[in-house]
Amino acid sequence: MHKRMTLVALAAGLFLSACGGGGGSGFSGTVTAPSGKSVQGTEVLACYYLAAADDCDPAKSKSVTINTTGRSGNFNIEGLSAGDYILVAVNQAQGLVGIYLDNQGQPALVKPPRSGITIELSQAASGFSSLQGKLLER
Repeated sequence: MHKRMTLVALAAGLFLSACGGGGGSGFSGTVTAPSGKSVQGTEVLACYYLAAADDCDPAKSKSVTINTTGRSGNFNIEGLSAGDYILVAVNQAQGLVGIYLDNQGQPALVKPPRSGITIELSQAASGFSSLQGKLLER
């Protein structure tokens, strides 16, 4: 599972520099920020998961940016291929990150279509910005 968490950090970094059922379509839900923070500027990434490589496929992944102010905001990502996704939310300006988790608190693999997803942002670890810088150089 440590490798999957590394994958999530990698996916978030790469997409910041670049960019249910089973039949495809999309995801929708809500992102919430900690008290005193805002979701404005948060990028929500649907990372298409390649199990064989334990990596993301950028060609099949999509992201949207939340422009709503306040502690919560809705997102909707459409036009996704069928398959497994990891959902990540990153607010680079405020140093916040969130991952859609399963019932055991692990990153969840989800298939579109799926609605009612909640991602809670929290303060990123102190090494996140330096890790992000290294990822952006790749």
